[in-house]
Amino acid sequence: MKRQLLLLVAAPVALAAAAIAKEPQYEEAPATAAAACPPPGWQENLGNFQKPTSAFPTQDTAGLPTPDCNFHEWSFEAFVWATALDANGVPRFLTLPTPDDLLSTKTTAANIGPRPLKIGARSLMPHGTAGYTEGAGAIVEADGNVLVGPNGYPVLASVHMNPSYFATAKKNLIVDGGYSSQPPASYFDIGAAVFKATWLRLAPGEKPPAGAFVTEAEVPVLTVLRTKTTVAIVPVAGKFVKAQVALVGLHVVGYTANHPEFLWATFEHKANSPAVADNTFSPTSKNPKGFTFYAANTPFSSANIANIPPTLTFDIASQRFAPANNIVLENRTGGENQTGGPANVLSVNASGQTFLAGEPAPQSLFSNYNLIGTVWMAPNSYNLKSDQTSAIGSVNLANTTAETFVQAAKNQPIANVQNCFMCHNATSFSFQQSPPPLADRLIAISHVLAYGSPYAVPNLITGRAPPSAR
Repeated sequence: MKRQLLLLVAAPVALAAAAIAKEPQYEEAPATAAAACPPPGWQENLGNFQKPTSAFPTQDTAGLPTPDCNFHEWSFEAFVWATALDANGVPRFLTLPTPDDLLSTKTTAANIGPRPLKIGARSLMPHGTAGYTEGAGAIVEADGNVLVGPNGYPVLASVHMNPSYFATAKKNLIVDGGYSSQPPASYFDIGAAVFKATWLRLAPGEKPPAGAFVTEAEVPVLTVLRTKTTVAIVPVAGKFVKAQVALVGLHVVGYTANHPEFLWATFEHKANSPAVADNTFSPTSKNPKGFTFYAANTPFSSANIANIPPTLTFDIASQRFAPANNIVLENRTGGENQTGGPANVLSVNASGQTFLAGEPAPQSLFSNYNLIGTVWMAPNSYNLKSDQTSAIGSVNLANTTAETFVQAAKNQPIANVQNCFMCHNATSFSFQQSPPPLADRLIAISHVLAYGSPYAVPNLITGRAPPSAR
């Protein structure tokens, strides 16, 4: 491997419309949205998705005059649904099942309710062996690299499924043979949804990013394993500490009418990083303002660069890494490739955030999160050969806190784009590391099934041992 990193996985303030234009997106002139995006009355309907009994949105996104806009409207509706607070101030997505629940013989989607957030670490021991544990998330991103915040703590991830998604995933797990024994046509139902949240751990007494949603979580304790040739930063099995965490990103993913590939959208806290107009990213640029994950005036050439051992260091006592990363969102609206697409994203944001800003606190906190974009495929076109080149909309969609180091600056040619379908497709498990290879199946679009595969969210980073360890 050219990278000196081994990916190992064993076993995710009021802001009105006028404020949008004031965000420090200095690389781009304010966009003008299509007149009918979103249509009159759309904003007023958002409150219906906050009701405790409201169904996850599944409406058909086809139609005129702005079909592109409809997808981004759906994304904001799904975000409002997921972040609706209950009587105890808990967002709906935090009340849903996690990967930790899939292997439980006692847990069903029906008996899961509000509970402390546990950002678990996937086990370093195989399923069924002593020391095996399973958790809801990860300490590193899907490409195996860790995003280090300005306080030295890693950005953490958690994954949450609605009951429909959970029930189907539980029947089709790889680890118990469900993937191979279920009918080849086994698939999710319309209305299935999954959410991946990213969290910045806060030090005691540290202020969160302004306007961010904050909750208490159990976070994994990490340690260092050294050999003569490698050094690995790993979670200590079963050991957690409580800490305050701030929500910095949220993927919303759902199966809607005529879209079995799922619609994939992502949201970020508005203060995460600078954001560059689609297809205009230049490494020679810099931003004069500081952000949560970006030091003012840092050249973009020094951003979005992963560090691995020995450059990446970790202090066991403080549980902090160094150095911190600088990050930039290389495509402000995910490389949207439809006519009027970038303007539609910004217009939906302005309308949706104005609605949320008018909600009572703390619900209004979620007005501080930007829809980056939505990616989808042609209606009912998902098949065994579909991949990232089949994408429509925000074809270079990335979240700076989840896909930090795998962003692509240009959305052409389509063969070079990078988006969710690059990994989430029917061939995701073709390279399973245990013979025979798993058959291509449409349901392989879900990584929640993939216990013990290279496609599950990892928790282990390794690199060359420093000279002192040799």
